[in-house]
Amino acid sequence: MTEHRDQQLRQLISLLKDGDFHSGQKLAEDLSVSRAYIWKLMQQLEELGLEFESVTRKGYRLLKPLQLIEADNLSKSMAQRGLADWECEVLLLTDSTNEQLKGDGFRHKKLLVAEYQSAGRGRRGRQWVSPLASNLYWSVGWQTQMPVQQLGGLSLIVGLAIIKALNKLGIKGVQLKWPNDIRYQGRKLGGILIELSGDMAGALQVVIGVGLNMQMGASLAQSIEQEWMNLHELAPEVSRQQVLAEMIIELNLALETFEQKGFESFLADWKAVDECFGQKVSILQQNQELKGIGAGVDATGALLLQTGKGIVPIYAGEVSLRFRH
Repeated sequence: MTEHRDQQLRQLISLLKDGDFHSGQKLAEDLSVSRAYIWKLMQQLEELGLEFESVTRKGYRLLKPLQLIEADNLSKSMAQRGLADWECEVLLLTDSTNEQLKGDGFRHKKLLVAEYQSAGRGRRGRQWVSPLASNLYWSVGWQTQMPVQQLGGLSLIVGLAIIKALNKLGIKGVQLKWPNDIRYQGRKLGGILIELSGDMAGALQVVIGVGLNMQMGASLAQSIEQEWMNLHELAPEVSRQQVLAEMIIELNLALETFEQKGFESFLADWKAVDECFGQKVSILQQNQELKGIGAGVDATGALLLQTGKGIVPIYAGEVSLRFRH
């Protein structure tokens, strides 16, 4: 998609975001294009996941109003909370915020947000459903001198920062499923993807990617293979920008604490939100299944599994839960 088309789509979204009807003729005049071209742009928005209706003599109307992320407002909000040294960028469209930040695009303390991802992904390369302006998709660049072997708990402290942010917004009861799922009563709210690059014996470039379901329509999520939910089911009045700003503020604090004290200082916080603790857990590793009872995590962030042969630390694997009643 060309940069010019990107700008036209952003302008069109800005006009439609109130959820009211807008005539094709008026939209065409505002964008200085033909009505036929407006129709093409609307088809593009539909492909990006926006749901709208078209009514003769009334025009186009989004089925629900949109809350777009504004980079200037976000930067101002973060600066007021002590994060003036952070860089914020908001893209309308991208392939993946993690991919954009990796390599030449990497900056320490850079926040990159996208309204839509064409190739969003989770762990193990799974597709992350990313409809336009419906959820939160963001990545953060963080450079650290910590040895790579001490970063095992990184995705866990990112999850803890997100839960702390949600708690501050009055959203309680969210849990974390080791190592990277954000969940509420067994349903997935979001996920975390950590990617490392650089000199393993020196400075490491860490890209932290987060996807959080906010107000995704059910028709857009048919490819999701597990139970999921939107944050707006818990707090319909909270805006995406509020949630995002609070998450970055808590993440900045968590990362600084992690560098100074390591994961061990987060153990008590983890225990309070550990969805696996005391539950029947199955771990799939290289086509082999290991079963046991979740017994917390150790000081490195490894999952502890109580088995018939004792406590076994798990450093990687696919986790599934069967809740005990």
